[in-house]
Amino acid sequence: MPRRQVARAGVAAVAAAFTLLVLLSYRKPGARTEGARDPVAETLLREAGGKRDTMRFRDFQYDETRASEGRYRVRASEAVKFEEKGEKLFRLKDVVFESQEGPRAQVVSVRAPRAELVEGSRAFRVFDDVRIEGEETSVSASSFRYEPALRVLASEGPVSALRAGLVARAASGRLDVRDGQLVLDGDSRLRGRGEGGHAFDLAAPHVVVSREGTMEATGGAVLKTDRFVLRSETVSRLEEADGSRLKATVNAFLLVLRDENQLPAALTAQGDVLEMKVDASGQPATLAAEGRGDVLARLDLGPSAEAGARRARAPRFTGRFEKGRFRELTVPEHLDAAETNRAGGPPGSGLRTLAAGFARVVFQDDGRSIETATFENGVEAADGTRAVLKAPHGTLRGRDETAVFSGEPDAPARYRDERSAIAARTLSWSAREERLDAAGAVKASYLPGAGRPGFLGGDGKSPFFSESETLLLLSRASKLILGGSVRAWQNENVLRCGSLEVDDAAKTLRAEQKVQAFFRRETAPVKGTRPPPGGRASETVNATGDVLMHREEDRSVRLEGHATMTSGSWTMSSDVTDIRLAPDRTIEYTEARGAVVVVDRAQHRRGEGTKAIWRPLTEAVTLEGSPATALDGKGNRSTGAVLTFRQGRSQVDVETDTSVPTETILKPEGS
Repeated sequence: MPRRQVARAGVAAVAAAFTLLVLLSYRKPGARTEGARDPVAETLLREAGGKRDTMRFRDFQYDETRASEGRYRVRASEAVKFEEKGEKLFRLKDVVFESQEGPRAQVVSVRAPRAELVEGSRAFRVFDDVRIEGEETSVSASSFRYEPALRVLASEGPVSALRAGLVARAASGRLDVRDGQLVLDGDSRLRGRGEGGHAFDLAAPHVVVSREGTMEATGGAVLKTDRFVLRSETVSRLEEADGSRLKATVNAFLLVLRDENQLPAALTAQGDVLEMKVDASGQPATLAAEGRGDVLARLDLGPSAEAGARRARAPRFTGRFEKGRFRELTVPEHLDAAETNRAGGPPGSGLRTLAAGFARVVFQDDGRSIETATFENGVEAADGTRAVLKAPHGTLRGRDETAVFSGEPDAPARYRDERSAIAARTLSWSAREERLDAAGAVKASYLPGAGRPGFLGGDGKSPFFSESETLLLLSRASKLILGGSVRAWQNENVLRCGSLEVDDAAKTLRAEQKVQAFFRRETAPVKGTRPPPGGRASETVNATGDVLMHREEDRSVRLEGHATMTSGSWTMSSDVTDIRLAPDRTIEYTEARGAVVVVDRAQHRRGEGTKAIWRPLTEAVTLEGSPATALDGKGNRSTGAVLTFRQGRSQVDVETDTSVPTETILKPEGS
């Protein structure tokens, strides 16, 4: 056969074989696949449930952009498309889902070994250990569903997340691709390191983490760090340039732990709302609390070696920290504070309380001891049942251990304890010196101690009152000093002077500067007479001088410098006068010395000498001198060593002495 015919026969055979192959391999559109002819079909057909009607893809990509739903893209290394229950599904392998809300918005990326996409709905499901990246947050779960209308990736089981050093776990979670908000539900827990590397542990049934780092935990949240614990129905956290801000609402409770070098116990705060600023190092910086209705916000400081536990309650307050220590407290209205007292205080002392309309307290470096404190608008302080102080204004200085309380013209500062009461424009107390200073229209009252005689030897059961410009009470020395136009009285006993000092320990009284004393004395009964109805008769003694001194131990009253004593019709003037008091509150005798002048106004008599003794029991005055001289209203004159004047009689008894001559000059009647 010729060579050309052989070539033609070969070409015809090849063409016939190709035509037969095409005819045998042809299928109508939608016909079932005979079998997997490459790795794509091999991998995904099993996941498609063995369905034969499939479309197979490599390097699958699906893009969609909608104004209401943003833009997203789905890419996969392999894909099959099949129909199930009337829906056309895509099964994807090695999936990457990317969503972006705007040209400048951050891309949210989802990676998963598998995904399932429903054609036409734009909803899909990713599974087999899914990882979501973007918005500074990484989220992992076994599977997620994407809801395009909501633009939310929702987990189908437990979820974990990682953001800025924090690890989160929850029973379920969802990520909103529009705003990057991550929602954790069911036993949510975020743990790790926060500001300054401090431990951070947040637990709550429901937690929302936003793109800016804001966290909101609800359903009963507890936040713990190595510096504080915060518990509330809702806790939110907002990141700021220099730290973060925390807000807790509904039954909020804060515990600020003491640091290694802080001796006092921790600080706690409670309120319906608590807000706290945390600095970049994780230390608390500011604190604000508010109550609700009748439930007040509360701040507590634990006890220390120097003082008991402290508590402050108010409708709202603010605080400031410095280097992690509590530094300043401001209460704008209605402060109610208390401090437990240390054991061994005065009788009646106990819980110390303080109320004020406004308060500002600055603490020392230890975060507990008071540096300065200012109180305004109706200050009232009490030490158990022992003492109460009220004033419109008050200040404290912790380092000096001093307090100053001031009043107003119609509302003075007032102090009261079990034995005394003081009102003044200003009251100052020094705890270190145990000293109370009062100034400005001071009014005071005191009760003598048990078994103690009263003022100027008077009734010890009645209160002693005083008015002065200043008052100084030295508790440690048991001394009281009054100054400036002093007026003191007990019952009918009255003392006026420029200054008065009462020494309770030495049981003495000293008055100076234009002293005037008025005291009531019971008179001794006259022999052979009956006392008047109601008891013995009494008389008023009027004594003046530059200085008055009273000593309870020897029952004596001394007048010095221009001393004058008047009783009834008798007046004695001298340089020094001593009054001796009897145990039964009568005057036993009075002795005057120096330039003595005795005047009996009833008899119009006058005596001069160097010493005079008055004995109320005998109703006589004995005048001594060199010589002593007596002169009556008629001009009669007597001199001698000793002259005796008898009350109610015109007679003067004259005693002689070898060294003192005696002389009597009588003027005739009518001369």
